[in-house]
Amino acid sequence: MRLAFLDLPDDRVDLISLASRTPAVEIVLVVHSDPEALALEIAEVLQIPRSAEPLDLLSLKPDSVALPSLDAPGATVLLRSGISERIFTTLDEIQTKLSDPAAVAAPRAQGGPTRAYGPSTASDGSHGGEAPVASTPAAHPRTAFAAGDPEPLQAWEAMFDEATGGIGKIQDALDLTQDRNRVLSEILTLAVDQTGSEMGSIMVLDEDEGELTIAFANGIPAETVRNTRQKVGEGISGRVAQERTPILIHDPSPESRADPRERSRIRAAMSAPILSDGRVLGVLNVSSHQADKRFGQEDLNRLVRIAERIASILDRVVQTRRRDADAAEFRARRGVEQALTRERMDQDERLRMAATRVASALHADSVQIYLAMPGESRFHVVTSGTAAGVKGLMPVGEGLVASVHQDGEPLCLTARRAGGKGHGAISRLILAPLRMVKPMGVIAIENRSIQEEETEEETRLVVRLGRLIAQHLEARRDEGAARQERLLARLADIAPRLMVPHDLDSLLAETSSALRTLFAHGLVSVRLRDRGDEIVIRTSHEGVATDSARLAQLDEELGTLAVQDGKESSSPESGGAHGEDIVFACVPVRAADRVVGAIAAMAPRGDAAVAALGGPELETLRKLALYVALSWERARGLEEAPPAADPVTGLIAGSALEARVLEEVKRAERYHDRFLLTLCAVSGYQDLVERQGAEWTESLIQDFARSLARNVREVDVVARVGGGRFAVLSPETDKDHGALLKRLDQLLIEVQKARSLPYPEQVQLIGRQYVFPEDVPTGGEMVALLRGSYAVP
Repeated sequence: MRLAFLDLPDDRVDLISLASRTPAVEIVLVVHSDPEALALEIAEVLQIPRSAEPLDLLSLKPDSVALPSLDAPGATVLLRSGISERIFTTLDEIQTKLSDPAAVAAPRAQGGPTRAYGPSTASDGSHGGEAPVASTPAAHPRTAFAAGDPEPLQAWEAMFDEATGGIGKIQDALDLTQDRNRVLSEILTLAVDQTGSEMGSIMVLDEDEGELTIAFANGIPAETVRNTRQKVGEGISGRVAQERTPILIHDPSPESRADPRERSRIRAAMSAPILSDGRVLGVLNVSSHQADKRFGQEDLNRLVRIAERIASILDRVVQTRRRDADAAEFRARRGVEQALTRERMDQDERLRMAATRVASALHADSVQIYLAMPGESRFHVVTSGTAAGVKGLMPVGEGLVASVHQDGEPLCLTARRAGGKGHGAISRLILAPLRMVKPMGVIAIENRSIQEEETEEETRLVVRLGRLIAQHLEARRDEGAARQERLLARLADIAPRLMVPHDLDSLLAETSSALRTLFAHGLVSVRLRDRGDEIVIRTSHEGVATDSARLAQLDEELGTLAVQDGKESSSPESGGAHGEDIVFACVPVRAADRVVGAIAAMAPRGDAAVAALGGPELETLRKLALYVALSWERARGLEEAPPAADPVTGLIAGSALEARVLEEVKRAERYHDRFLLTLCAVSGYQDLVERQGAEWTESLIQDFARSLARNVREVDVVARVGGGRFAVLSPETDKDHGALLKRLDQLLIEVQKARSLPYPEQVQLIGRQYVFPEDVPTGGEMVALLRGSYAVP
């Protein structure tokens, strides 16, 4: 007896051991929907095949499947796939059989009842509670023929009693292999022979696409079989399918029959619809290119009878193919979803697992996922079955993969192996885009050991899988963007506190507090150099006390590495060399060309209080490091000589601003960031000096400078570069379309001294804004531009 266990509860796993010791019992598979179930662990110990996928049972064909109830998750999946409930048996029944080896060895009586689970049915057709029911072969007929109808092969013998050789082959095929595909091929061969035709085909209707494709062929070139697509209502077969009536065709032209160039043309043909319960399943065709061939009404009637008799077999073949295709797609989709929803893996490893599971579900030789990363010119390539961490790179703008990525259209390439002669193994490559709102990449599926068959459904399946992968990638990106938006909002609240003047101790405390605001759980640390170039450390731990020591040890390693070598460290979501159970990120703090410290955050992996330490968190740490570096420079400035300042306004002077601009250029280049430089001047400054006097004008400038300093961000640097000229350096800022200039102009008009003038509207602020590196690509050009502004009137 070939036995399988399905969703075996923990308290009954002894049945596995009992069955493994019972003679005449072969355990073909132990299946459980929970990958961590005890039943699977027992099966692993006993070296018994095991799986978390119920549909794996379909290909093994067990005699019995033991399960606790039809409510088991796996039972629902199997019933939905079309498997008969007769093979199900209770755990108590199987234990009784295993306890009595004679009962296992005894063959089941032909036609006797089979004990199985099934829902009891009331007289109104409703289902009552689950109970064991008795099933007999009469209750589960092998075919869909009406009562009293002969079996299909008996009918064939009655119709073609002279073709005993062909009938014998069909009988052997059905009795020995139960392979309905072979039966239909034999029947088609017999139909071609008995009608005196040279070619024949059974075309199957794809109801979703409204197309007929050749499922079985005799005497037709393989290329024609692959490429033939007939829309319902178009062509001969399409008309037969649409009108549900047979058609008899012959060529009436003697001239064409005599023309040697026309000898390859079809001279006579017959087509009959294949119908089942009012549905069109397909079309049966036979044809001849013999010049004198004629089909008569009797031939057409025979073809119609053949079509009627094969309808039930073809229906089962179509259903089986659809069931197998649905089962394969179900396994592939489930594998993709399980892989891409894993939380403790980085994206490459999730994609690798998804590719491997798709390859297994579709029996593909290789599945590759080409991921286009934003801002990069190459695909990141992960391949099924490769080791963790193995990936490749490929240019985005070249080749077939790039064209599928850019055009968004799938591509199927088929090539015959060397030495092929029209049939047999071929190589096939299907490429489909990963695309939602924007293109994300390409999935490629390669199979080098498949038989020639139609590829449209395979391509559509790969397209659907590509869309599923893209949906998961889009959801991940949306989730990451939302996390980053939340973190940056917190950072915007933190920045002003960091940018006020600090000494080193207060800067360490403020930075530690900022880290704790961003990362509420785990260990955070900040390291900064003091005036003696010694590293001063401030750490804070929130969480289980037993985690503190190992987190502190890792923090010491990463912090030392960041300060000494300027190296940034972060853990992949799947763990890394620094500890499989800790997530971490450590970023150096740089001032000018020097590493002056480091900030870090880390926590135990899987801690419910730690959402993640991924890309959004790492980017937030980098921005915080920028603010800390600016504040550290200010803190050192308090201890050293202050920068040159304008004696009237107290703002820094132009020479000091030049140094700050050059530092900001280096920082922007390092972090691929931008900054905005706003240059402005009071229009008609010299006229005001001449009309109102120098003292009055300087007082106006002084009042405006105070208002200006109060109305910019803490991180912005404001300088008076001479006379009525000012400059504002805004780190991490893109174009604001003149918004800052308009605001500053309004501030000038609102200054009391300006409002006291007879014509206050004559006092205006003029200027321009420049973004690095879009408008000005180098630091030298930015400084030259700043120096040129000294001459602005």
